[in-house]
Amino acid sequence: GLGQIAPLAPPSGSQMCVFRDVSIYDLCVAFQYGIVLDAGPSRTTLFIYQWSASKENNTGVISEHSSCAVQDPGISNYSGSPGEAGNSLKPCLGQAMKEIPEGQHDQTPIYLGATAATHVLMADWVLKSYPFDFQGAEILSSQNEGVFGWVTVNYLLENFIKYGWIGRWSRSRKGTVGVMTIGRASTQITFKIKERSTDPKNEVTLRLYGQEHRVCTHRFLCYGTDQLRKRLLLKTIEVNVSNPCWPLSYSRVVRFGSVHDGPCTGSNVSLRTPTSEDVFHVTGSSNSSACRKLMGSLFDSSLFCSFSQCSPNGVFQPNITRFQLSKRFQMRPDSLADHCSISTFIYYLSTRGFLFDLDSSGQITFQEKVTGWALGYMLNLTNTIPEDKPSSLKAIEYGIWPLLFILFVLMLTGSFTRIAYRVMAKDNGQDRILEGL
Repeated sequence: GLGQIAPLAPPSGSQMCVFRDVSIYDLCVAFQYGIVLDAGPSRTTLFIYQWSASKENNTGVISEHSSCAVQDPGISNYSGSPGEAGNSLKPCLGQAMKEIPEGQHDQTPIYLGATAATHVLMADWVLKSYPFDFQGAEILSSQNEGVFGWVTVNYLLENFIKYGWIGRWSRSRKGTVGVMTIGRASTQITFKIKERSTDPKNEVTLRLYGQEHRVCTHRFLCYGTDQLRKRLLLKTIEVNVSNPCWPLSYSRVVRFGSVHDGPCTGSNVSLRTPTSEDVFHVTGSSNSSACRKLMGSLFDSSLFCSFSQCSPNGVFQPNITRFQLSKRFQMRPDSLADHCSISTFIYYLSTRGFLFDLDSSGQITFQEKVTGWALGYMLNLTNTIPEDKPSSLKAIEYGIWPLLFILFVLMLTGSFTRIAYRVMAKDNGQDRILEGL
């Protein structure tokens, strides 16, 4: 690094690419920064992104500079004390103040996005008190969350652009992948389509790196892991049998109200409707064939299907090729007995629900670490942020450096080869003189 460099006053209408505590690379490439706060129902995370001031076809090539997890619970848990919601963000905002060059604080946009009915306005007053360019808070729809998650996955897989050996970004020819995210309450599926679908309300058009992408996304409520457990237990209780998806002799006391209350199970009708306080002792029988049969009863694509192709609850499903499946849930110790049922659920969701061909090699890949929507959200927003091209300190483009390095290596190799040739020629000449003597 160059240590402490005094900031220089830029001429009118220009900006200097010189900051405190920067490296040689920072002097050669001007960066822009953006902040996204992912405010979920149970946690909040601050992400700092950076990208070169010179964008690719109007879209930034961004990378995650750093992230900060808010230690307290999500801001939705502060309904009783709104002031504390904003205060919980201060440590992470302080970290952002230190990591982003001071001269760019007022040029750095900051966004607050919530993925649930979070009290986002509780944090407004704190965000506005910082020198960043606060762009407001919004509650992301399930559609936007799915689309931006799709952008994140395909960007990280270099399906939009890739960095070539010549030192420049170029359009990728790999094609995009679809993304299926399994949460606790629902499953979201997002993929690119070539033609307009028969369900346009779930269709979004994006323009990234000069290319247009028509993306279809849909969320299937009640097809999440927690709701799956409730639906299976309710079916088990209704027919008064053991749970074939649980390990042999495993048992659990289940209160009827804990599985019957809710939008996903409340409509089920049993022969004898127990009260909410009724308690059932459910044991496992470890019967794989019975487990598959029980799980299959949750998927009936023929119901309510009015489109050319169907998915779990009768929603239009275009032809799909490659997919990445991410699991947005963590296995709790009390849920280890559900491993078999969840794996069977994923199999039926993929084959009977979305009609995937699991025999096709490489069609589905599993991603344990969830990538999230924040990176895709910021990537899309770079289309609206003007380029910031410094004019006072103009350096060689970063893409040229690999070519210069290769040229340097070739010149160095040529020089050594020439020196070695001269030494060998000189030695041969001396040998001839000695032979003549």
